[in-house]
Amino acid sequence: MKLPVEGWPEAAGQGRVGVVRRVVLLALRDLRLEVRDRAGLLSILAFFAVMLFIMALALGPEEEPLRRAAPGVLWVALAFGSTLLSTRAFALEVEEGTLDDLLLAPGGKEWIYFGKLLFQMLLLLPLAALALLMAAGLFYLPLERLFLLFLTLVLGVLGYASVATFYAGLLARLRGREVLLPLLLFSLVVPVVLASVRATTGLAEGLPVAEISDWWQLLLVFDVVYLTASALLFPVVMEG
Repeated sequence: MKLPVEGWPEAAGQGRVGVVRRVVLLALRDLRLEVRDRAGLLSILAFFAVMLFIMALALGPEEEPLRRAAPGVLWVALAFGSTLLSTRAFALEVEEGTLDDLLLAPGGKEWIYFGKLLFQMLLLLPLAALALLMAAGLFYLPLERLFLLFLTLVLGVLGYASVATFYAGLLARLRGREVLLPLLLFSLVVPVVLASVRATTGLAEGLPVAEISDWWQLLLVFDVVYLTASALLFPVVMEG
């Protein structure tokens, strides 16, 4: 499915509205094709289910050890699952040869990064919510503070996806990108994963919000730094 480029110049003349429209159209196009294909989504769901189930069996039937391990297991599963999904961010353009079409569109190239990031967020957040429910059922993770747990998911997934999208674009044309991506990615996202685990642990243990807010603030700082740096560097690495 070739991506038409004839409509991009018209959108470019609409200023910020045109850029936002490009971002949304690109994300929705990728989302529609990913949902239609279903293979990637089903593989990630199967990965979540198998990993969480095996870890629950390995830790035994006792409720307390399972509950203590739940935040770490959840975020390790999300990290690996997100890595699997991030390799698909530019897979369509590489397979169909449409990456150059996107880069030839008039204007800056940051909209490509934000479109791919939005696509990943639209896929990752529902999958992360399903993984959270699986963890709650298998690891006795309490859901009384569900809104705050979802807030932690949003902040953690955004920090992870912002870096993953950048590296996916950087490695899009390279062979063995599925192997290289985790090696480059994990070294940068360790602080995001650790802060997410600590925030989730605090919520599971019923700690006051004031004690957990420091981890949310740290996640927000990482999100802003990673998002800004990736958006600024993306046009350079894609055109370089």
